[in-house]
Amino acid sequence: MYRSFRRAVCLGLVSTVALAICVTAGDARGSVQAEQGASSRQLRVAIVIPTSGPFGIHNRLIGNGATIAANEINAQRMAKGRVPIRLKLNVVTVKPTASPKRILRALRRASTRVLILPCNVELQESLAHAATKAGLLTLSPCNSDSKSAKNLPRYWPTGPTGAAEAAQLAFYAQSYAHAKTAFVLGAAGSWYARQMTSELRAAATRNKIRVVGQASVPAGSQGIAALARRIRKVDPAVVFAAVPSPAVESIITQLRNWKVGAAFYVTDGMDAAINFLQYRDGPYNSSIEDVVFATFGFPRPASGQFFRDYAEAYGKQPVGSFPGLGYETVHVLETAAQRAGSLTPTGLNASFVKGFTVKGVALEDISYQGRGHRQPLTSVGLAQVIRDAYVPLFTSPAGHPSG
Repeated sequence: MYRSFRRAVCLGLVSTVALAICVTAGDARGSVQAEQGASSRQLRVAIVIPTSGPFGIHNRLIGNGATIAANEINAQRMAKGRVPIRLKLNVVTVKPTASPKRILRALRRASTRVLILPCNVELQESLAHAATKAGLLTLSPCNSDSKSAKNLPRYWPTGPTGAAEAAQLAFYAQSYAHAKTAFVLGAAGSWYARQMTSELRAAATRNKIRVVGQASVPAGSQGIAALARRIRKVDPAVVFAAVPSPAVESIITQLRNWKVGAAFYVTDGMDAAINFLQYRDGPYNSSIEDVVFATFGFPRPASGQFFRDYAEAYGKQPVGSFPGLGYETVHVLETAAQRAGSLTPTGLNASFVKGFTVKGVALEDISYQGRGHRQPLTSVGLAQVIRDAYVPLFTSPAGHPSG
């Protein structure tokens, strides 16, 4: 049952903190807290958000969506004899180079049971290992490297793998654009790009697309003229790019200005806060027109309240799938908590092991199949820039049996 964001804020159970020496929760006080403690089960959760770097915007959007979901859950009342879950969500902002051990020490002092990992940054991997040693349950919205789900206990992805995303892009390029050749483009020094360019090459090969070249773009998008000459020389049908927004839009603009005529297919890094009008060149032409990019899916018909609450909280409608990914991740946790015998990492983990399905609102359904499979059945979407707009193309299932 949906409640308004304004009502949810009054519960005071979501706090945003910056990691300095320690983390302190913005707990509800007084009679509200006493009333909730008597009629609900409380679970302390942290989501770690890098404040800068190439995925700073993406992670902030995930945090926004997670906050909307937590406030919505905390506004629910007892229904059909079921005691509601109260999520004490801390949005912990850190530098991308923050120490995982230091973060975990602070979270343990705050009695955190569940950690939602940052998205598409190297800290994601190191923090997952530190959380495992600390005994926390970890949820991972972004999964460019699928090996962690197989190797770490109490680690559960909520979004599709990088391999599934790359497969969708390559399939579409081969089936709809009839591509036979491709150039793979990454970002220099990027953990995410290392994972995704490898997946893109493998997916291209599986779809009988020959990779004729590969390059990494340094920070600041320098050397684009030389890169354009390299790409024109091998003349690929498509360029697969694993570079985040807004850098990738600028790179595509420059490459097209240097007469690179290939179609562009970009990973989920592009699916965040695209400023369409910034790349308009004259009244009828955009430098990012027809670019195809991967998403985590699209909103369902029941998503209206999510959009209204998000706009009320943040002053504008969400664009792209990252806010929805944060929202659905928190609802995955709520479902696991409702089914758990205890709100401990072990008890919550047992719910995932048994399996369950979360009916999607901001994105498609997420289904954990149990029987040893960590990767849920979910969806990968593709979108396209058409006339300065974000246009969904389609989604397809992704997930187990490989995970």
